[in-house]
Amino acid sequence: MNASDSNHRLKTLGRNDLCSCGSGKKYKKCHLREDEAARHAQMLKANEDREAAMALAEKDEENQKAAARGEQKKRNNHRRVGGKALNAQDRHTNIPRRGAV
Repeated sequence: MNASDSNHRLKTLGRNDLCSCGSGKKYKKCHLREDEAARHAQMLKANEDREAAMALAEKDEENQKAAARGEQKKRNNHRRVGGKALNAQDRHTNIPRRGAV
């Protein structure tokens, strides 16, 4: 028995119809519980896969944001004043503006 058989039976057979396996029993007494359990397992697996994909996408987004913040910090730490590259320490010293002297 595979998942497609159980899905097909769930969709096509009523509870009181004869089971398609040929046992002569009503579906509700023969395979209904197994088919419902298989459907439930499929739904759980699909939910787990969806949650894992969402968590991975969320983590990737966080990594991209962190990388962007790192790049922005690099750009901010290497500003230029008067053609000279300034480090973060040099930026905070008193440097006269052009033409202010």
